[in-house]
Amino acid sequence: MRLVLRVISFAIGKLLFFLPGPSRGTVAFEIVSRLGRLLQRPPPGGPDAPRYLNLGCGDQILAGFLNLDFFTTPKIDYGADLRYPLALESNAFDGVFSEHTVEHLTYAESDALLRECHRILKPGGLLRIVVPDLALFIRHYSAGDQQWFAAWERVMFSGSTDPARARRVLSTPLEAISFVTQEYGHLSAWDFETLAVYAGRCGFSEITRQAFRQGAQPALLVDLDAEDRKFVSLYLEARKGA
Repeated sequence: MRLVLRVISFAIGKLLFFLPGPSRGTVAFEIVSRLGRLLQRPPPGGPDAPRYLNLGCGDQILAGFLNLDFFTTPKIDYGADLRYPLALESNAFDGVFSEHTVEHLTYAESDALLRECHRILKPGGLLRIVVPDLALFIRHYSAGDQQWFAAWERVMFSGSTDPARARRVLSTPLEAISFVTQEYGHLSAWDFETLAVYAGRCGFSEITRQAFRQGAQPALLVDLDAEDRKFVSLYLEARKGA
């Protein structure tokens, strides 16, 4: 199904040639999302089914996980649109891992997704979420910490493997805040307090702040070992009650 949807997405983009590029992409995305949800079936269950979910995996495919992202994402195990309920069984997973995904959803969509995570976790199951930590930026901005923002520029811009990003220059610290809150499709911003409130009202308990590859469940300590992630990330874990 994934290949068919990718072909459909490409064809829609060609048919809507008269629209601006971003508009073509948005229309194609929504049509593929609708078709994908109509054709969607739950993944195979049984004793050999993955015990862990990699939610919004992108190109980070993890062994032993059900790697889930948008329908047309290459190499994934299962396609979905995270703005809508997941076609996954309740109480099915021992753990859910999600890195730099939730910030691409609105707050209302994030709330709904966290409720879905709670539903699909087994009692006692653990959720591990990694997001950009806006509090880091605000703290260093308020302190006038030019050194921190110079380090951020080296990590995110001049040290990037993306040629376009490597050419960028940070004119002022405020541009770094704009980058983390508005670019790359970011629709929400998070700190520990806010993410913990959302997790708590979605039914999670034992909500803790963790660090890179530190936490309660070794199987979920699969955070991407990349400087541009580690430099800005917040690591949160929360448990579904037994």
